[in-house]
Amino acid sequence: MNARSTNDEAAAWAVRLDGAQLSAQEQQQLDAWLALSPRHPGALLRARAVWSSLGAADEEGAAEAPRSLTRQAPERPPGRRGGLIGNWRAAAALVAAVAAVLLGYRLLGLRGEGYETRVGEVQRIALEDGSAITLNSDSAARVRFGAHQRAVVLTRGEGLFEVAKDKTRPFVVSTGGVSVRAVGTAFAVRALPDAVTVTVTEGVVEVSGAEVPAQRVAINQRAEIRPRHPVIVRSQDPGEAGRQLSWRDGILSFSGESLAEAVREVNRYSHRQVEVADPALARRPVIGIFRAGDIDAFAQSTAVALGAKAEADGAVIRLVPASP
Repeated sequence: MNARSTNDEAAAWAVRLDGAQLSAQEQQQLDAWLALSPRHPGALLRARAVWSSLGAADEEGAAEAPRSLTRQAPERPPGRRGGLIGNWRAAAALVAAVAAVLLGYRLLGLRGEGYETRVGEVQRIALEDGSAITLNSDSAARVRFGAHQRAVVLTRGEGLFEVAKDKTRPFVVSTGGVSVRAVGTAFAVRALPDAVTVTVTEGVVEVSGAEVPAQRVAINQRAEIRPRHPVIVRSQDPGEAGRQLSWRDGILSFSGESLAEAVREVNRYSHRQVEVADPALARRPVIGIFRAGDIDAFAQSTAVALGAKAEADGAVIRLVPASP
């Protein structure tokens, strides 16, 4: 199945989940669809984040939506997200709209700026209100400022958000069905396939979502949010937070993460990839500082430190146990 088909299906489920509670049969269909491909859970999380963002922008952006859609939308029924879902035509149009955003298109005339980084690239973007976004490797975000809210949708990857104070317009970052709300603070958000992490380096933010009760996360705290699980909040010292965000300076720092975790992080910054097939080796801890994107240096240094071998094979470097 191609990306467009997956996004179309994820968008349709996002719209259905926003309405009345699913029937038992529909829930079975959803569970079967989620189990069909490892890409489906992440696609649905992204679709729900985009759908949530559209709902937040509905009141501000309704005047900018195409008249052909707004004419079809009847008055908002109680208990349902309103605006543009009134009949099957409007619903179908919005399914297409959500899918379009997932593919990176602008939709419904909502004014916004899109930013993205290539693999290995880190970019800092200055926003019109004095805030700034630093996007990590292979990341993308869409920014839309309205009269009452400054909205950002992190469609993939990771971003550091340095928020200028404006109590009249909260700054809200949405991704993976999770919203992070701030007024003036600094925090990083990372969208993972099955979770969202939030690291606060200044001030306080509020984390919430359709399946996530609102919870405050303060400076020097890190939150991990997974669907249908309680939010996990851990305190950490400022040095740890700085280490986690060292990618801003093109540096990757590890202080005991497993080799498997380190490899996943290193692989984000290069088209060449490191692989570890041996489970015991994958569990070994890694300590060191590496330049992001320098796959060879990481593989060679790690192999020496762990008593392993680095075997290059085209675009892949395999770390394997050394022969006895």
